[in-house]
Amino acid sequence: MPKVSDIYNFIDSFAPFESQAEWDNSGLLVGDSDAEVKKAVVALDCTDGVTDLAVREKCSLIITHHPVIFNPQSDFRDDNTAYKCAKNGISVISAHTCYDFARGGVNDILAETLSLKNIRKSEDGEFTLGETDCTEVKELAGLVAERLAARVSYCLKDKRIKTVAVCGGAGADFLAPASLEGADVLVTGEAKYHEFLDAAKSGTALITAGHYNTEVIAMRPLYQRLCERFGDIGFILYDGASPIEYI
Repeated sequence: MPKVSDIYNFIDSFAPFESQAEWDNSGLLVGDSDAEVKKAVVALDCTDGVTDLAVREKCSLIITHHPVIFNPQSDFRDDNTAYKCAKNGISVISAHTCYDFARGGVNDILAETLSLKNIRKSEDGEFTLGETDCTEVKELAGLVAERLAARVSYCLKDKRIKTVAVCGGAGADFLAPASLEGADVLVTGEAKYHEFLDAAKSGTALITAGHYNTEVIAMRPLYQRLCERFGDIGFILYDGASPIEYI
């Protein structure tokens, strides 16, 4: 029977944990690397709903994108998700920026979802670039909204475009680096108002489609890779939704 360490090592083979951003907290964050795994949940976040599902289905492992422990913790009480997992004998592996940056990871999947051509990594590997058949920002924004089933915000709607940079989640910090690598527009999950101001001033357009929408698309491919590698483990892909609602 595969162990937690086997799943960890498999993920590490295509999304090396050592490649994570220095501020990140990816890895085995809860549990026992020697624990056997018969069933596991794959999810974007380790929410109460995910933990409850794992307990109900008698899973011994949860695999997430966002770290179950990220900010400094002063205590671990019974309402803490990591505590609940440990209490129920559930290990948690979180593959965050290492999966963002990986070949075939979040950013590459986002590029493929938007039908970009000549897909390639940035020089530092932290975002992905490609060419689009869309000719203007507003056309690409419409495609993003359709492909990601998302509410989209954008600037410089009439700007002519060819090269697109993409970064799932909160990637507005890559606007300037993307521009230096020839991007006409950056597609990411979220940005602050002043980052849109910076984009408009710089001439490099910015499109945001929601943190959740730009990353959840990468969870099924991860689930499928795990199923193919570990046929004797019953993986469950968590069918959740963003907690954000719009009027």
